Amino acid sequence: MKKFDFSKINFNIAGKSGGETFENTEFRRIIEKREVFRDRDTGAKEEIINKSIRIISSSLAARKNFITLVPMKSLSFEDFSFPFSNATKIREALRLQVMPFSAAGELEIFPVVVSKAGRGVEGVVWYVSPEELEIPAVPGGNNKVWPAPLPFISKLKNYGGSGVTMWIDEENICSILWQQNKPILSRWRRVSNGAHEKELAWYENYCKARELDRGGNFILNAGGDYDPEPDEEFIEMITESVKICPWLSNVNLSKKAIEGERDLARTVQLMTRAACWLLALGTITLATSFLNLINIDRQAEKIQTRSENFYRQNFDPQHTGRISNPVTLARNKISEISGVGNDGHPLEEVLADMGEIFTNDKNLKITLDTIRYNGEGVDCTGSAPDMTTVLNFRRAWNDYASTVQVDNTQFVAGIGYRFDLRVRW
Repeated sequence: MKKFDFSKINFNIAGKSGGETFENTEFRRIIEKREVFRDRDTGAKEEIINKSIRIISSSLAARKNFITLVPMKSLSFEDFSFPFSNATKIREALRLQVMPFSAAGELEIFPVVVSKAGRGVEGVVWYVSPEELEIPAVPGGNNKVWPAPLPFISKLKNYGGSGVTMWIDEENICSILWQQNKPILSRWRRVSNGAHEKELAWYENYCKARELDRGGNFILNAGGDYDPEPDEEFIEMITESVKICPWLSNVNLSKKAIEGERDLARTVQLMTRAACWLLALGTITLATSFLNLINIDRQAEKIQTRSENFYRQNFDPQHTGRISNPVTLARNKISEISGVGNDGHPLEEVLADMGEIFTNDKNLKITLDTIRYNGEGVDCTGSAPDMTTVLNFRRAWNDYASTVQVDNTQFVAGIGYRFDLRVRW
């Protein structure tokens, strides 16, 4: 059995390329202390397990990340493949798969995606008993929990990623069987004389029966006390493992991780319900608005039809087809017949006002090409030698009308500025 050496004290591995370098990371392990108490009344014995932390390797710099290696008795895992990639859906699908076995006890589910293909994903789901997640964490730190034999796959590199990685401490022997850098089996047993040889013999028989590649072995004896200082060889081994299996950095079998997943799923579910209610409310509002729009269009169509019929009957019986603005046309017809605008401006008065404007300003060199009179006012089209004259002509009309506007002003060589003047009473 190989006794791993934790005595080296060099942590400078930042120059490693690819994957995590675990700089500013503290690696820890769990120490279980069993205390037996006897009930004073019944005399029954009661065993209490207290968990404490022992540092394996710690950086000299400020520590922000904490990874705890835990020998888990109930750990198991299996592959999964789904045609979708939504994390909540993956978790629910896996929970449905293990529901028939829930009578044996509660299990926490930790899915880890290994690869993606189109919309689908493949990965490994980790099952563990909730009792094993009661692990002391550093407040405010980035805490992760890994199964103890997990980060040593790099030591099976010469065997094609197949074989057994084994963790031994004061009370536990736990191991993982790998096939081509993929974990397929996890085992645990209590430490005893020759226990690890028996475990390796069991794996020999298991691989032979299942026709699996037995590969090699890597055994790490983590028992004993070590100085909480950086160990370069230990860090490099884990860094190489993550480089070989990048999905390792996503493994976190901690209570905080599962609670975060549940909170996220609960938030997504709540937001989905709220979105459904808002969608339903928006659909109802849209449908109501659409029906109101249809009703308004029908009423407007009826009013338009009545107005067209009225204009056709009273002013233009020969007119065929649609009439775009019958009210304006009717008002113009009345003004043309009476010679008076809609607020009492007869054509003679308008011409008199225009003559007065030219009389008052002898320098107003304006040429009017077209004058159009209707019930709303006067429209003039003309030309002037410069823009100032056009503006003076517009200002002169301000004393005779409520609204005066100059439109379509443009310079024409040899003529000057052409313009349209709109006068409204």
